[in-house]
Amino acid sequence: MIILLTVVSIIGLQANEIDSLRVVSGVVFDQFNQLLPGVTVTVKGTGAGVSSDLSGKFSLKVPEGAILQFSFIGYETKEVAVGDQQIINVVMDDSITENVLTPAKHMDLSVKQSLMAKSGNNFAFKMFREISVVEVENTFFSPLSLNLIMGLLYNGASGNTRNQIGRSMGITDFEIAEINEFYQKILQILPATDPTTDLQIANSIWYHYQIPVKESFIYNGEVYFDAKVKALDFSDNDAAQLINAWCAEKTNGKINRIVDSPMPDDIGLYLLNALYFKSKWQIDKRFNKANTKLDYFTKADNQKKEVNLMEQTTNLQYYADEYLQCIELPYGNEAFSMSIVLPSEGMSVSQLIEHLDNDRWDKINNNMSQQRVWLKLPRFKLECDFSLKQPLINMGMDRMFYSGFANISDFPTSVSNIRQKTFVEVNEEGAEAAVVTIAEIVVALGTLRAPEPVRFFADRPFLFLIKENSSGVILFIGRIDDPSS
Repeated sequence: MIILLTVVSIIGLQANEIDSLRVVSGVVFDQFNQLLPGVTVTVKGTGAGVSSDLSGKFSLKVPEGAILQFSFIGYETKEVAVGDQQIINVVMDDSITENVLTPAKHMDLSVKQSLMAKSGNNFAFKMFREISVVEVENTFFSPLSLNLIMGLLYNGASGNTRNQIGRSMGITDFEIAEINEFYQKILQILPATDPTTDLQIANSIWYHYQIPVKESFIYNGEVYFDAKVKALDFSDNDAAQLINAWCAEKTNGKINRIVDSPMPDDIGLYLLNALYFKSKWQIDKRFNKANTKLDYFTKADNQKKEVNLMEQTTNLQYYADEYLQCIELPYGNEAFSMSIVLPSEGMSVSQLIEHLDNDRWDKINNNMSQQRVWLKLPRFKLECDFSLKQPLINMGMDRMFYSGFANISDFPTSVSNIRQKTFVEVNEEGAEAAVVTIAEIVVALGTLRAPEPVRFFADRPFLFLIKENSSGVILFIGRIDDPSS
């Protein structure tokens, strides 16, 4: 069993409290006496906290008189006064039952917006195909996060660069206002579709204070993408810390670093999207931990490896054809679900990726039916960090890496790289995922570092004057040949 995290944060504690910290540990269970991973355990009134690991265990340092808060999506928050206790075992009560689930909110999209969503999915499958060529194993990618960054870039792009982006994303038939209103609606409605799911989406624009960024680009970023906009001195070490702190906050601490210090001299802007998702399986679709057992997983090279396979037999939406099998595991109130697609015997997952496109995906989803399914699924945790530059070039978007962003700045501007860092963990209770996508934008303004100061060494004879500034009248004038006299 792997202990996932025992990192302790002491942000928010005073110096005298830090001196008196002591370790408290324990195990968190659900109401069925099953171990409960992923529970946030914090010291009330501070930023100190950890998450319970796969074994439901937690350990953290607390000050005297501390009160621990235990919280997890779909469960009632529980508070426990530490007192003299060193071991605290907690049972969480599920606050969500089938009878009180709020029905999933339907996203009421216009015809144009539905077509935009379809274009986004089509772009997603094409991009994942290109990414899989570069990232051969264990790849986790967020199309929505990339789409939001590309939407921001599309607003800043001009000429042939904008045309390339539009063609590759399949959005050339849409007006810029329609595109922006679609992203605005997604950002407003998507997080509210399921109260049992914690979904947070955030955008930000960080630019070097010396860059004259166009007001129209800032306006569209703030109004349609709800972006935080901040001018920074990128030569200051605190700049990277501020951007990384934003990422940590928006991903619940899952992605804490996206830029390094010192920043490259030619970087003028960073466009960032952060997305955080955490939800529990629908109540009757959760896995019983007692049924999770070591079993063999056959890798692509036919090597067998022992892994923890979760297991249940239940009714699920199911589809199968000569290429694949697909099941759908619902979360919470079914606003969100996880689809698991298994290639047919004799077909590799790489071949399955080549086979899947948006039309086939629509066929799968439109032809699912409820079946009794004996399901085995491995627990897994995955972190990725990869560049999207080459996949985007392969998709036909090479110009943006050279020029074409006159709607961002009048100075020559181009994208130097687009990167994505992702995190996902799937276990018996549900899933947690996070992503940060960053577009690094170069502005040809010479060096963006503070210019070298002009050398003025008064180490030889000089003149000096005293004058009234508004009129220029000289009151005194003098000469120094030997300041030591």
